[in-house]
Amino acid sequence: MLAIVRPPHRPRRDENGAVLVTIVIVMLVGFVIASIIAASVLFTIRANGSNRSQTQAFIAAESGRDVAVAAIPTCAATTHFIGTAPTYDTTIYKSDTDGIRPATSDGLIEGCPTAATDYVVIKSKGTGPDGSTMTIDAVYPWQVTYSQQPGGVVTYFSGGFTAGVSHYTGDLVLRDGDYTCNNSGTLTGDLYVLDGYVKFSNDCVIQGDIWADGYVENGSQSAQITGSITTNGYVSLSANGSTSVDGDVNALGDVTLTDQGNNAASVGGAIRSRTTPSVGSDWTVGGVANPAIAAIPGFTPTFEPTLDWLKAATKWIDLNNTSNWGASPSAAYPTPCSLLANNANPTFKSVLETVGPRLVLDFTNCGGGGNGQVTIDIALENVSLVRDAVFIVKPSATMKVALTGQLSSTTGTRQLMFIHSDSSTAYTNGEPAPDCGNGGNGTGMKNDTFNVSGTQTGDVRVMVYSPCGLTGTVTSSFSGQLYTNQSVNLHSAGNIQTAYTCKDMSWSPSFDQLGCKIKGSGGIGQATMVQRLGQLVFQTER
Repeated sequence: MLAIVRPPHRPRRDENGAVLVTIVIVMLVGFVIASIIAASVLFTIRANGSNRSQTQAFIAAESGRDVAVAAIPTCAATTHFIGTAPTYDTTIYKSDTDGIRPATSDGLIEGCPTAATDYVVIKSKGTGPDGSTMTIDAVYPWQVTYSQQPGGVVTYFSGGFTAGVSHYTGDLVLRDGDYTCNNSGTLTGDLYVLDGYVKFSNDCVIQGDIWADGYVENGSQSAQITGSITTNGYVSLSANGSTSVDGDVNALGDVTLTDQGNNAASVGGAIRSRTTPSVGSDWTVGGVANPAIAAIPGFTPTFEPTLDWLKAATKWIDLNNTSNWGASPSAAYPTPCSLLANNANPTFKSVLETVGPRLVLDFTNCGGGGNGQVTIDIALENVSLVRDAVFIVKPSATMKVALTGQLSSTTGTRQLMFIHSDSSTAYTNGEPAPDCGNGGNGTGMKNDTFNVSGTQTGDVRVMVYSPCGLTGTVTSSFSGQLYTNQSVNLHSAGNIQTAYTCKDMSWSPSFDQLGCKIKGSGGIGQATMVQRLGQLVFQTER
């Protein structure tokens, strides 16, 4: 009989408890995850709420800032503004610290800007719905200019001026430095030397008046002045080459007219001085030979306008790529650096001959050299302009401008402006000054280059602005404005007779009109002071 042996019976394990534990653990994990998610959601909700309130506080602060900006043109006594919808508390502060840009309103004086103000800081505190606050300090330059400013060759020299082209038309103001004519040059206009002397070499002509703080003399022969001489220094002229002054001679110092050269020389008007003038026998004064001229005790020359007024009216204008050129460079032309390529496409010519609004070509971001040094070459040959254009070069670069072809316009007067950005807006000796930024690596300041060999029709005006000074060769006539630190190395080539004619130019709101005439109808002497807020240059938020 087959016997089936069964294993002993073992009781079954009860697994219900293990399942329950697993379920509990899963539930705990799920609860933790759900809690984290909930906390994250709540945090996000709260953060969004806080951010929204902060954003609303920031918007409120900027609203207060905009209210203050709108009020500044008529600012008289109200410098504190409070708003409730949105909520802001805004105050206007001014900085009169010689061009040093403040970062905040801390330490500044509350008040409306004046002619002595350099920067305006608007402090505005905005409050959000939940009480959150945001405070901003918005910094603006305060621009004090004149409706017209003397232009022409320059309004600022650090090293003097030497007549560089054969014939310059327009009044010439030398703000700092001396005037030297050494190449038979002719100036058709009045000459103002505010802090220096006037010295003539051979065959120099001033077709106008001379106003000088320092002495006036001819070191060689044949100086011709069709107007009068007024100076706080002495006057020393030789008869050599038949020197002549058609008007008067007014001098705080001695007046000496010598017979060197034995040529007939003349002063058409009167001589006035505190001391008795010395007049040689070859000279006639007021048509009289050997005149008896007595000293005038206490005599003081009268300047029209005064030298102090001209000092104030001819302050250096700081221009750079942040100046308000009235157009967006990226909108005008998005990649200007490509215009500098050897085989550029498009070319300067095609861009300038394309109808459109005035053009801003900002080369500030164009690299080169690996050491920050770069030369921006802008060469224009035959171009028929249909739009105005400004070319902007960064401070650390060197600018080279060559006008080698014919520049003309088919659409009325056109302006081309070549701007080497000033590297600093800080003041020197209490006023703006040219600051050249291309002298890195111990190389010293490099002059920008301006060469003219082509022709420009009368309806094209060219402005070259350089805080680094100009060098170059001019073999053809042109018109416009040269506004530079110094131009002693800018000259005509050989015996070629060239002419530079000053023309009024402006690019509002970056700068008002640079003019060419000091006195008379429409002259700069009738200019009015213009004070206005510049573009926002800096803002802090806290």
